[in-house]
Amino acid sequence: MTTTTDIRGPWAEGGHQIAQLRLAREITQAELAEQAGLPNAGWLSDIEVGRRPVPSAFYQSMALQLGMTASDFAALCLRHYDPKAYEALFGVEVPALKLAA
Repeated sequence: MTTTTDIRGPWAEGGHQIAQLRLAREITQAELAEQAGLPNAGWLSDIEVGRRPVPSAFYQSMALQLGMTASDFAALCLRHYDPKAYEALFGVEVPALKLAA
């Protein structure tokens, strides 16, 4: 019997979207971690592969560094980390994301 281990965690899709936003801004994990006040780049790596969600305490700082409004970043996180809360707030349709000014 062969088993495979997926290193991606339960929040993988949300982490993937965050990684794509970071890459679009052409910043490294270390740069984003430092600029957003995260503990370290390894911690951000865990977020991007879905092993940990983004704590709400970092929504504003990460949104700023990723060029998003805080409310749009919070919505992105809720959609992936707490879909029931997301649905209660926004319904089932995904709102259009807005770039921060």
